[in-house]
Amino acid sequence: MKYITRFELKNNKIKSDNRGTFVSFFKNAISEYMDGYFYDELYGSGTKRKEICWSIRLNNPKFDRDIIHLGGNNIEMTLKTENQEIALIYFSSLLNMKDKPFNIGNDNQITLKSIRLVREPDIIGDFGIFKILSPICIRLHDRETNRDKYLAYSDEGFELEFRNKIKEDLEFFDKEIDSLIFDFSKLKKVVIPIYGTLISATLGTFFVKGDNKLLNYIKNNGIGSRRSSGMGLIELIF
Repeated sequence: MKYITRFELKNNKIKSDNRGTFVSFFKNAISEYMDGYFYDELYGSGTKRKEICWSIRLNNPKFDRDIIHLGGNNIEMTLKTENQEIALIYFSSLLNMKDKPFNIGNDNQITLKSIRLVREPDIIGDFGIFKILSPICIRLHDRETNRDKYLAYSDEGFELEFRNKIKEDLEFFDKEIDSLIFDFSKLKKVVIPIYGTLISATLGTFFVKGDNKLLNYIKNNGIGSRRSSGMGLIELIF
């Protein structure tokens, strides 16, 4: 399911490292909905990966170090999940926050003004061209050192780990995932801030040919790590 939400800022500026701002908004919304009944399940310590993926679209952004100055006060968010229960919880929680200002620091507030369901057609056929709306993050965690490494396009092993991230989501589809054919020639490596750390990630468009179920899965769920923190959302453009 795909939702389009529109936010309004008190001041037309926002932190460059803004993913935590929206995660905090989600947490607040979940905590206030039904007296926080779903909060521990979704945001308590040791919880499993949340089955949501989202991206934001900024109005004529101008970057000035740690601050982004916007051409207007509106921010649009695209939110996706295939899990109907999760979709209902987030939709109801966000709707409960409509028109309620939420403080985000620096004498600024963000207010949810609208949320609507957008119906997306399924992919018919065995190929698609996707645009990356929020950077794809490939995180490799070393349990021995408890440290993370991030791969982006042009890094050695990117395509292998790209496939492995899909395999982490879909058990018993290894053969179909290994058979996917990619064209990554229009991707680029970027460095982005997230929770106070700069990480390598990937933007651009890519082509993929393969099993139709896999194509629809990645369209609806995104790809890679940290998707519930605003990473890895893609959109079918052809």
